Amino acid sequence: MAAAYSLVLSKGTHLVDERARDRLLAAIEGGERVVDVVVDRYEDGTPTTATIITAHVVAIFPVDAGDGAMLPSNVTPLVRRA
Repeated sequence: MAAAYSLVLSKGTHLVDERARDRLLAAIEGGERVVDVVVDRYEDGTPTTATIITAHVVAIFPVDAGDGAMLPSNVTPLVRRA
């Protein structure tokens, strides 16, 4: 699954897929302090687990894939391929 959401953390912004977004939101709503999500950190097809401290999540919003804009240098892909 391609990156579809920007995950804004207190120390940076990353791209995540819908599964990671759903897992993060469930953890936040459930009061979990730490959540593990499976990501493809370097977009090379190798899955790895990212541990995220939910207190550092500032925002999650959809990426407009059709705009063709270049991503800012502070946005890093953290995606899980299908």
